[in-house]
Amino acid sequence: MKNSALIFVPLLLAAACATAPAPGAYKAESEPLTAEGAGAFDERNLGASRERAALDAEKNAVRRAAELFLDEDTRAENSGVLEIGLLKAPQLYVAKRKILSEGRDGANYRVEVRVWVQHDKVASALRSMNLAGPGASGLSAAFALRGAPDKAFDKAFRDTFARRSAIVIKDYPFASDPALLAGPDSGLLSAAAVSGADLLLCASASAAPSGAGFSTGFYPSRSEAALKVYDVKSGREVLSLSSQANGIDASEAASFAKALISAGELLAQDAAVKAERLLKADTPMKVKIFGVAGLEAVGKIKAQLQRVDLRALRLESFAEGAAVFSAVPRRPDPQEFASTVLRGDSLGLELEAAGPHEVVFSLPR
Repeated sequence: MKNSALIFVPLLLAAACATAPAPGAYKAESEPLTAEGAGAFDERNLGASRERAALDAEKNAVRRAAELFLDEDTRAENSGVLEIGLLKAPQLYVAKRKILSEGRDGANYRVEVRVWVQHDKVASALRSMNLAGPGASGLSAAFALRGAPDKAFDKAFRDTFARRSAIVIKDYPFASDPALLAGPDSGLLSAAAVSGADLLLCASASAAPSGAGFSTGFYPSRSEAALKVYDVKSGREVLSLSSQANGIDASEAASFAKALISAGELLAQDAAVKAERLLKADTPMKVKIFGVAGLEAVGKIKAQLQRVDLRALRLESFAEGAAVFSAVPRRPDPQEFASTVLRGDSLGLELEAAGPHEVVFSLPR
């Protein structure tokens, strides 16, 4: 019974990851991929040997589907994360399978399996882990608040920054890790690089009484807050800001909260304005291809687009034969981009439209 419980816990975790809603999620039918798998051969139990090999094939198929949604840097940096997360229970992302061939190969049993992968769930799981999604369309930031956690300051800063900046603060687990928060900024920077964040925002805030309030029944207070903004890729500090604010209330706790909220709002306003000026996000271009017959074809299209000189490329969705990519060309000229794609085309792409922020191709059926 104990072993069953140990097995069941990671399955529950993976299931939660698979069903968690994520920005940019889409719904689609499962798509087949052919994959091979192998497992230790047990001559006393052919069924178990076959099942081990088939599960390995399912894992390989789900990995291939996941890699379609990852850019090359993310794929290389997060292979370990996939193994302990998405690929821990690949059967959660498989609708059905069909064994095409099987047989013993020395000490192993090998199978070739047609696996119907629920790629919409795969994409959603990756986005929930901040490994995929429209990352090319804007900068993402991790927000780390040092010192005693203060919900009033945290919420005030996040809400104000979200209203005033296109930079998106995401909830990265490392940003609330007590050990990292107690250490130097370099530790947070390393974790931010692994997580895929573009920016690291390191903040601190405190409040203290600013005068005696016992005689009047009110408690004046003063708060101080500071923020450092780092470019994660280079490790360079790009901004260092501070703010101060006052508060007053009939209770000391409420007075502190008011002062911290004001300081958080002021700091976020200043950071949003200055960060926008210093850090220009690349302008993305939607690339839509209609008439795409399955995930195998999506992979071929992605490989072809990767041969074009791009700053970034990510698959956003694939449903009903339409693949949608987010691309950042080095030169923001849609006509030039479309011409470059067609010059290197070996799949039979036809240009349907080229607008300021969207290029549409089709594949003949």
